[in-house]
Amino acid sequence: MLMTIMSLLLTMFLMCLMINSPINLGMMILSISLFISSIFALMTSSWFGYITFIIYIGGMLVMFAYFSALQPNQQIMNWAWTFYPTLFIMMYFIWMNNTTYLWSNNFVNIIQIFSFNNWMIPIILAMILFLTLIMVMKTTRADEGPLRPFFYVKTNS
Repeated sequence: MLMTIMSLLLTMFLMCLMINSPINLGMMILSISLFISSIFALMTSSWFGYITFIIYIGGMLVMFAYFSALQPNQQIMNWAWTFYPTLFIMMYFIWMNNTTYLWSNNFVNIIQIFSFNNWMIPIILAMILFLTLIMVMKTTRADEGPLRPFFYVKTNS
């Protein structure tokens, strides 16, 4: 199960390189975040996956507002031609999972990040998230940011 999700994630990362439209890219990143949060939910406690998904959703809302204000109306291209290479890559990884032993039991547990010896890592992550929040708020301010102002002019009719 985990290897299938990981192979699907790898193919989605590779498909992100071929996408031209920001809306398609946003949908792809949203599905990637769903798979990453499901991996977190499988490997650690489920709340960590939920929090990760909520953070991704918040970031995607900001990105969608930014791109919808800056991009003209584009026609969404049909990228169904990427389905077959994706299917072959995913089948290859599933076959590799059945024939080789890829996972070892020596991986570091995510919970060890929050141990007493590693107390600095969550603090640095919180500071990075806070600075990102400040930068997003500064960018999306209506009078100073790069977003287009939405003023409606009332005509005399």
